[in-house]
Amino acid sequence: MPNSDATQTERPESAPAVLPDEASSQTDCFQVSRVSLLYRYLLLLALTLVGTLLLSLMFPMAISGRDYLVGGLLVIWALALLRYWVFLLSMPQRVCLEEDQSLVLHSLFSTKKIPCSEIAALRISPFYQSYLRIVTSGKKTFPMLNHVDGLHDLIIRIKRIHPDLETKGC
Repeated sequence: MPNSDATQTERPESAPAVLPDEASSQTDCFQVSRVSLLYRYLLLLALTLVGTLLLSLMFPMAISGRDYLVGGLLVIWALALLRYWVFLLSMPQRVCLEEDQSLVLHSLFSTKKIPCSEIAALRISPFYQSYLRIVTSGKKTFPMLNHVDGLHDLIIRIKRIHPDLETKGC
């Protein structure tokens, strides 16, 4: 005789029973949009080419004419471009939420692991709206592009783990 309990739901025999804890105990990865990365790389490449052209044309003239102001400005331009290349290449391109409730930031050259319980805030950068800052309880900041596929899902999952998380502009 079939059970007539109203709380029991029927499921097909082929569908496996997955507990909610088992479904969330896997590593979920979120990628930064390729278009966003390509745009930034191309813009920085164009600025680098312009800077290299200016540096190759004007630096010899600045040295021979003893115009050290122009040479100094060109060196500052080169250092700023170098700094931005390092910043962009060290920025996470993939973010993974692991089963041990930690956030792993994968960049081109490094990997950083942050426990979700140590994340104090997720904020949009006040000066550049396309950057998201991850602020830890130790006031350490990790910038990343906010053009992440599934960013809102990632924020919701982090908020489930750490309900006191402050989100500003997200």
